[in-house]
Order: sequence, then structure tokens, then C-alpha cells
Amino acid sequence: MNLSSFLILSNQLPSDPTSLVSQYKGMGVTTAIVIVYLLIVLGIGYWATKRTKSSKDFFIAGKQIGPVALALAAFSATLSGWLFVGAPGLIYSIGTGAMWFTMSTAVCYTLLWTILGKRMRLLVEIKDVMTVADAVNERFKSQFASGLAGIATLIGVVLYLATQLLAMGVILSYVFNISVATGVIIGMIVTLLYAIGGGMIAGIYTDVFQGTMMVITSIVIFAIAMSKGGGMLNITNVISTAPALSEGALGLKFVGPFGIVAPIVAMSWFFLLALGIVGQPHLVHKFFMIKDIKRLRHGALLTTVPAIISGLLSFGVGIVVKSKVMSGELAVLVKADDAITVFLLNYTTPVLVGLAFAGIASAIMSTADSFINIAAAAAVRDLPNALGKKLSEKSQLKWGRITSLACGVVSVSLALGLSSGGIALLGAFGYGTFAAALAPTIGMGFNWKRATKEGAISSIAVGLIVGIVLEVAKVLKMGWYMNGLGSLGIYNGLFALSISTIVFIAVSFLTKPAELDKGIEAVMDC
Repeated sequence: MNLSSFLILSNQLPSDPTSLVSQYKGMGVTTAIVIVYLLIVLGIGYWATKRTKSSKDFFIAGKQIGPVALALAAFSATLSGWLFVGAPGLIYSIGTGAMWFTMSTAVCYTLLWTILGKRMRLLVEIKDVMTVADAVNERFKSQFASGLAGIATLIGVVLYLATQLLAMGVILSYVFNISVATGVIIGMIVTLLYAIGGGMIAGIYTDVFQGTMMVITSIVIFAIAMSKGGGMLNITNVISTAPALSEGALGLKFVGPFGIVAPIVAMSWFFLLALGIVGQPHLVHKFFMIKDIKRLRHGALLTTVPAIISGLLSFGVGIVVKSKVMSGELAVLVKADDAITVFLLNYTTPVLVGLAFAGIASAIMSTADSFINIAAAAAVRDLPNALGKKLSEKSQLKWGRITSLACGVVSVSLALGLSSGGIALLGAFGYGTFAAALAPTIGMGFNWKRATKEGAISSIAVGLIVGIVLEVAKVLKMGWYMNGLGSLGIYNGLFALSISTIVFIAVSFLTKPAELDKGIEAVMDC
């Protein structure tokens, strides 16, 4: 779940995104702050471009990244704009049950660092690895499995990036009073300028800046939210006793452990996020970059803390806006994703509004730049390698930049050229689909010596197909889905992940494992 999946898949893209801010008197200050933010990002990109001399610099930041920078980059790339817009809107809609998203943070980052962190970094030391597909190839000695992982990554990233860009266009349209289409183009130009020049060095350090902004903004906004709401006791009392929520004790359920959704739905979110994180290529990829492998042990804590802190923003804004609506102080929101904008414009200063909008933009851009880089890597390394062809380092750097530009152009074209229904279909390529396609092969593959290449190939193919089919069926409201799995409340991504995991294990047991490379065996034993 992210900004795009909440904003776009629910078909809530505003027809007039500037309507909420058109009368806001402090918009000049807000706009100036966002402009300064964009200039800082471009400055970081220029600095990074000067340091990018090789394909290793471009794709894995020269293996020179410290643990704090890596943790902030991983956190900001994971949460995306959903933290600022989708999450408050979800809490406003369903209550505290939405916190099962945030509660999974401690588990998912700990799991990611524990079972993959050290192994992925050691792998880079003994093998020529720069991408997740490279890692799959080294583990299973299968160019087909590697190519399939590369294809899944490339297609998923390019299409999913389109929804991120549309979300960016919405945010910039708020700030600059421009059309969404113009906002999409501006956002992509800024992102491409630093992503093409500085590659992953630019991506990491802009993510550090952006992640820091997200944390600071979250702390301040949460404090203001609690103050304006009169404290948690008052907030929960207003909601639980609201006449509008009296039927069926909805008020009490709203502030209960699962909100107004079924427990199975909340738990599906939790387990998908907690387990599926090992299949997110833009996160696994970052382990290749750390400078000192000994400092990886701090990574889980360094990533979890800012993620939990930032989760306070979504909780505070969503629950306070709901209480204000229930008390009659605010009008009922037309769209749930307006919660953050309504809160900022009514209860904060122009400076904080500017910082928050910059934070939202930074959250989206941090995900977009990671996607662009791994898409370029898939195109210039994974696919040629799968075909038995390998580009020189100089060619990889050159074509990596060209492919980054092409990726941006294609994604912008998709974002601007498709109808809302088409964009909604693109949103199917999300967290759950990546988890279903790649998590078993990567997470289990590097921890279970009995795993086979046939198991990996089958799992990637089945996970990708099942994940996409279910999400498309959900978006199109197909009868067989709505009357079947859709009626059970199980999150599609978790179901697809479960199926791909079963396939991975079953096929591995039914096929003969190849003899492990001594280096790979040492990596798995670490």
C-alpha cells in the first residue's frame, strides 16, 4: 500500500486538486519552501554526479554507504508518499486498524536485516553482483531464473512508477496551482536530473535528506495533532461517543484494535508487509552498497525507529481529523485522502504546510529514484546477462543513464496517456506483487540449501501471475473474484505470496538441488 494505491486504485483522484488550497493565504510561503526543497535535491544530484565514475558507483553507490545513510534511504524508499497521504486517509476511513501497517515495521525491517543483510553484502565481495537478479543467478546458477527476476523487476517497476508520478503530479498541482499533468512532468524532470547524473549515489543521499525531512516533519505534525485534538483520551472519547458512529457501536470499534475492518484484513496487511519485505528489489538492492559489513547489525534499529516515528504522523492526523469531523468542527471530507491537506491548512502555519508538502514530494521521489535505478540495472545488466551477453563497465554506465531516461519517459507517457481505469490497473504492480514474485526466491533461497532453480523459476512465475491477476480482478470487480477470494477479506498480496511460497517449497522438494558453489555456501552459512 502506498499513496498511489490508496489515491488512485480507489478512483479518488481529485478532478480539481487545487480546490482545497486555492483560498489559502499562506500559499506563497508554502510554494517558496517547496521550491527551495527541489533546488536542494538538484544540488545533491549535481554533487553526486561529480562522484559517479563507474557502473558500480551508478548502480550500488561504489559500496561506500554508511549504516545511517543506508537505513534512512531504506526507510524513505519503503514508505513513499503513502506515509503522508494514504495512511492518514486510511486511518480516517477505518480507524486504528490501519495501524497494523505501521506495527509491521519493527518486524519487517528486523527480518530483512537478519536474513538478508549480511548475506547480500558478503555476496558482493565474492561475486560480480549489482542487482537482485544477479544474486538470483549466483545462487541458482540459472540465467533463466535471473532473467525472469529481471523481467519481473523491470516491468513491475516501470508500470508502478507511473502511479508514483501521478501521485507526484497531484501534490505539485496543490503547491503550484498547475494541472496534474504539468506536475507529473515537473516531478519527473527533477527526479531524472539527479537520478541520471548521480545514479544511486544521488539516490541514497537525496533519500537521506528526504528521510530526515520526513522524520522531523512527522514529529512536529504529530505534536500539533495531539495538541489540537486535546490529547488521546479526548480524541477517543469524541469518536467513540459520536452519534454518527453509534449504530453497531462503530465508534468503539473505530478506536479498537482492528478499527472497523475484520481482523483477518488487518492481519493480512501485517503479515504481507512483515514477510513480503524480503521481496522488494529496491530494498534488497541497498545491501550491496554498505561500506562496512560489521555495521550492518545496527541497520534494523536505525531503519525501524524513524519508520515508527513517522508512523505517528499518519496516526495523529487521521484520528484527529476524524474527531474534528465527528464533533462538527470540520465538514465531512469528500475524499479520505484529503485528511492531511485539511489538517495542515486548518491547524498549522504556512511554513509547516510547505515542509509537509515538501515531505510528501520527497517521500514519492525517494521511491521513484530507487525504481528508476533498479529498472536501468535490469535493462543493462539482468536482461543481457540472461541472454549470455555482458556489457563493459563503460557501456553499463552509459546505457544505464540512457535507460533511466527512457524509463522516465515511458512512465510519464503511461501516467498521462491512460484513463483512470488504466492507471488503476498499473497500481496492481505494487508491494504485494513484488513480494509474491520475489520473496520466496530471495528470502528462502539464501537461507535454505535444498532450494532449487526449478523452485525459483516456478515461484517467480506463479507469484507474478497470481498477484497481477488478483489485483486486476479486484480493480475491474470481476464476478469470480468478488464472489470468491474478494469476499473473504484476505489481502491479495498475502494470498499470492502464500501460493508462491508453497510452489517454491514443493517444486524444490520434487527436483534435485545442484551442488552449491563454495562461495555461495559460505555466504549462506554466515
